[in-house]
Amino acid sequence: MNNRLWKTCVGGFVAAVFCAAAGSQSYGASTKSLEEMEKELNALRASVSALTDQIESVKQEKEVVASSSDTNKEVEALRNEVSTLKEEMRTAANAEPIKAEDIAGNVYSEFAKKVKLGGQIRTRAEYANGYYQVPTSNGTLPGATGTAGRGSSYDDDYVLNQSRIWADADVNEHLRVFIQLQDARTFGAEGTTVGFAGGSHEYGENTITDLHQGYFDLRKLFDLPLTVRVGRQEIIWGDHRVLGNFVWSNVGRTFDGGRFMWDTDEIHVEAIAARVDEDGFTSADGSDNSDENMYAGQFAFKKLIPGALLELMYISRIDEDNVSNIAVASGYSAPGGDSVEVHDFGFRLDGKVPNLDAIDYTLEMHGQFGDYGDQTQKAYAVAAKTGYTFKDMNWKPRFGFEYAHASGDDDPNDNDHETFDNLYPTNHMNGIYGFIDLLSWQNMHDFRVNAKVTPTNKLTVQVDYHYFLLDQAEDGWYLASAALATPRPVGGYDDDDDDLGQEVDLTVSYQLYKNVGILGGYSWFGAGDWIDNNMNSDTDTNWVYLQTTVTF
Repeated sequence: MNNRLWKTCVGGFVAAVFCAAAGSQSYGASTKSLEEMEKELNALRASVSALTDQIESVKQEKEVVASSSDTNKEVEALRNEVSTLKEEMRTAANAEPIKAEDIAGNVYSEFAKKVKLGGQIRTRAEYANGYYQVPTSNGTLPGATGTAGRGSSYDDDYVLNQSRIWADADVNEHLRVFIQLQDARTFGAEGTTVGFAGGSHEYGENTITDLHQGYFDLRKLFDLPLTVRVGRQEIIWGDHRVLGNFVWSNVGRTFDGGRFMWDTDEIHVEAIAARVDEDGFTSADGSDNSDENMYAGQFAFKKLIPGALLELMYISRIDEDNVSNIAVASGYSAPGGDSVEVHDFGFRLDGKVPNLDAIDYTLEMHGQFGDYGDQTQKAYAVAAKTGYTFKDMNWKPRFGFEYAHASGDDDPNDNDHETFDNLYPTNHMNGIYGFIDLLSWQNMHDFRVNAKVTPTNKLTVQVDYHYFLLDQAEDGWYLASAALATPRPVGGYDDDDDDLGQEVDLTVSYQLYKNVGILGGYSWFGAGDWIDNNMNSDTDTNWVYLQTTVTF
């Protein structure tokens, strides 16, 4: 009996020493993972609990022996020793466990819980035959000049890949920080599978790694519903018609600047100042800067009109480069003339019919004035769409109609520029002028009908038909990039016919998993008489794509 008690006491003492030593080593260890240390601590606590139970059993046995021999002083002494050891073990078992933040410092601090990390990989394969625009990140590939085909049949296929990672830190009530890195590339554009050959030669623009967004928000400034955002940021207004992030592009659009936003339940007000191009002193005579700036303001009423949002907008494009601005590129100004200063005023009304929300509608109108190089800017644009959704039917079909019109210029030499400036749009967004991206909101009429069905919660299918006319046949055809599809000839375009063409789009979207989306489509563009008369070709265009987006 004495030997058993002695072994138990010695074992308990050794366990206590080991527990203390292990706890000390775990606290200072830097090579063990927190998960491993937590497992060791839990095992030690279990051992201490088991030893306590053993000591209790020994104590009971010794008490039985003591009751049969009151004169046994040795047993009494051992009982006291067991009681002391039991108390020490209980203290060790109830000790405060080591916390992860005490071991690893700031990595596991409360602040880390306010940081959200995420990423996205988007891969899109495209094939085109006919007349189409080469994607931005493909613009410097051999044989490409930004627009492929030039009136002749042209085949090409390519794969675009966009990778993004970001961190969104909700630092405190008044501060938020957002950082997003992006790599945009065309498969094979580097010319080799070894090294980074594309980084220093003609393919460099096709492998772009950059800061896509990086800004901070000062929120509830002066305890008011005011947020100030400063840095590189995406900006989207309405349907992206005049201000968007160009999300379809492999690179996308961001603005470097500041944004003031006042937001309540009733109104939203914002003001924007952004530098589009920092060009230094490179004007024609070298005496002035050639920067391009964008200034904008919006006043939105959320509840003024039942069931609708009313947005009042102002946007200005001020391009002081009088050598290679858009007026020079479109042939409305000679190099070295005046700069471009366009002021745009518009409104957008978007909502559903009260008590009949199956009917949706959007109306957007803009008017412009200012200077367009050596000419005076006088232009306008309007877009209206409506649709009806059969919510009680299977597949919830929606049928819609849309009309978009932007003014054109009937005489390039009368000192009035009447072509609407599309500003900074996402013309691909929702296929507003066709998914092939062969038109912008300039010198055009677009009549569109579409139908959309949702067979399942994951699957959406949409079919669109567009019929395109030019507003002024002598003004020319403007692509989604705002560039002329074919240079303006010396004698002007043939203006006998304004029939530009028609387009059919089929779009299929499928949400494979929560974080995996698939988008595919086929589009056909049929050239009209204007293209046949001015480009010596009636080439039709076929375009197909398949895109996978993984977000985590």
